[in-house]
Formats: sequence, C-alpha cells, structure tokens
Amino acid sequence: MLDKITQRDRQQIKKSTTHQKKKLDYSQINTCDKIIELTNEQVHAALISLITIDKQNRTVASRKRRRNKSIENVNKKHKQIYHEIILSNTNQPETIVLATSALNIQQMKQIKKFVLLFNCRLLLLDDKTIFNHTITHLITDEIGQNDSLICTLTKNVVCAIAQHCFILSYRWIIECLKQNTIINEEQYEIEGDNIISTKHNGPRRSRLSKRPLLPLNHFIMIKGDNRHFLDFTNTELGDIAWLAGGIYIEQNRFPNTNMFHRCIDKGLKFLRSEWLIRSIVEHRMANIVQYHCDPFDTIDRSE
Repeated sequence: MLDKITQRDRQQIKKSTTHQKKKLDYSQINTCDKIIELTNEQVHAALISLITIDKQNRTVASRKRRRNKSIENVNKKHKQIYHEIILSNTNQPETIVLATSALNIQQMKQIKKFVLLFNCRLLLLDDKTIFNHTITHLITDEIGQNDSLICTLTKNVVCAIAQHCFILSYRWIIECLKQNTIINEEQYEIEGDNIISTKHNGPRRSRLSKRPLLPLNHFIMIKGDNRHFLDFTNTELGDIAWLAGGIYIEQNRFPNTNMFHRCIDKGLKFLRSEWLIRSIVEHRMANIVQYHCDPFDTIDRSE
C-alpha cells in the first residue's frame, strides 16, 4: 500500500521547516575562551537592555548637541555686541562692586558693558536703599568743563565718601573699555561737587585715611520733621552719622527751654544737618559757627 502525501500535508511540512529556520537558537554564545550557555529568555532580556541603553545614549547626545547649539547662539550674540572688546585682566585681586550716581541712559549702557567684560558686580540702588557696605566704586556724572572732576552731590555720593569708597568720574569706565583693562583709578577720582565746593578732595581724603571722621565721644541728636539737607530723612542722617563714627539719638522735640540752656552751658552744640553732611563730604570737621540753629525751630533751614 503506497502512502500518498497530499498537497495539504506538503504545505504543513514546508511551514514547519520555515518556522524552524527563522527561530534562531541563542542558547549558546561562543566567546574566545569558552561557551556560555544562556536561556533564550536571558538572551532576549540582554538584547532589550542593549536597545534601551542605545536609546538613552542617543537621547543624552541629542541633549548635549542642543545645549552646545544654545551656547553657540549666546556667544554669537555677545560677539556681535562686543566684537571689539578683548577679555583681559578679569582676575582682579578683589571683586569690584559698582554703584552709580546721576548717570544718563547712555552712560549706564557703558557701565553694564564694563560689568560684563570685567566680571564685576553692579548694584542698582533704589530710594529705600541709598547705599550698601559691599560697594567699592561709585561712578558719578561729571559736570562743567571736560575733565572737571566735579560731580552732582547726591545721597549716594555722601554715603560713598563716609564708607571710604572710590568716587570716580564715568570717564574711568570709558577709558577701561578703550584699553581693555582695569586702569588706575586715582586720576579719575572726584575732587568736588556742585553744592559744597568744587575742589575739596573729600573723597580722596576719606579713602586714604580709612578712619572715622567723628571722635568716639560725639553724640548726634537728630530732630525735626524728616526734612533735611539733600532730602535726607532722620533715619538716613542717623545712618551716615554712624558711618562717620558718631553715636546718634533720634529726638523729634527737645524737652524744654531750661534743658536747652543747660546743654548749651555744658558745651552741647545745636547745628543744622548741613554741618554733618558737609563734614562727611569734605572728610573734615566743618566750622560750626554758620550752622548754629534753635532746637525749637521745627524747620531745618539748611537748603
């Protein structure tokens, strides 16, 4: 009896053979040393891990490329703005902290360029914060003729002198940018102002002395209705009195006339606020004669 293979049987045999060829056996992996036997499940898990790692590597590389591209774009923008500036002398012995006084918009642009170039700090002072102890250089305007070294007298100038800072004309900033380095400040140091005196050299005197202006036994009593020379408030006057080495007491009204005369007899002086400000600006004790006042007068006539 002859066995006959039907067409259907042939197709089933062919499918089985093809399936066996496609289904590879990873149970043995040849290495240079020996054969490591793994199950198909272990091999499958290893392959999945390799695919995951490859995806992660591609993701990290893509992130790096995007970050580098972003940095390149920023550098291009900086190059377009500062293509004529060469970075130099950025490692200063101490950090330069700038503040400004009475500068216009164009001058402030130069200040910001300076800060970016020389890795400095810029503190923008508002009406509530007239000064900061970290400031090293105050950059001011310059009025009158060229190279006059005369500035507009402001609260910030007064406080900077009290703290022995450099008070410099904005021309120092321009010259530093021009030479691409931090140059010596002394020839740009302010010598006078538009109110007290055009040439008192108070900033330099204060900076070089580094000593408090007022002796330790100087007590300052501040009275009045918060209206003083240069629009200083009572609190602000107290602050600069403290910076100048004095001890201050805020008193809105003096007790009585008898006390006033007793204080006069004991050598207590009653002066307008301009005396304190002038003394600080010039960094020397101003003559008290022209600043005497009546403590019962609620108006400070130092304008």
